[in-house]
Amino acid sequence: MRITPLFSILLVVAVPSMAVQAQTVQSLQATVDGKSFVSDDDSINLIPVKDDFTLVALTAGASAWPPPKTPVDRLAIVCDGYQEGQPLVLAASDFDRSLCNVTFSIGHRGMGQAPDAEYQLDKSFADNRFEITSAKGKVIEGRFVFRLKDASGKTVMVEDGRFLAEDRQY
Repeated sequence: MRITPLFSILLVVAVPSMAVQAQTVQSLQATVDGKSFVSDDDSINLIPVKDDFTLVALTAGASAWPPPKTPVDRLAIVCDGYQEGQPLVLAASDFDRSLCNVTFSIGHRGMGQAPDAEYQLDKSFADNRFEITSAKGKVIEGRFVFRLKDASGKTVMVEDGRFLAEDRQY
């Protein structure tokens, strides 16, 4: 079999992308305003970049095809202070000085459309907490508790939050 230049290019492009596979089944669960919020492997994205990280989770099944006909809830945690392979503890006082932001959208309908409700981190809450309890390679595990509030001042609690996520960037 003769290998043409085009076939060589396709082989070089295809083989590395086939080698990158998820090694960990991701999970995230929390109680939000007394209701269960659960995300699944396909609906969680972890993106660490230098000393910052982004962890986004959508309602379980949100990444399925065809997409769900019901609105999707979305939790996003974006913080600084991350050091690869190291545990991290952010307590309430750390949120005051850091660039951390947490949002929870209820009924998120997609790009360009407003959710039914949106909450931001209430930095005045003394029990806000985010922890990375284990960081091994591209897999991080942790827990969190937040109080969030909307523009009118209404608050919701995010409690008993736990996650296991993998950096799946190429």
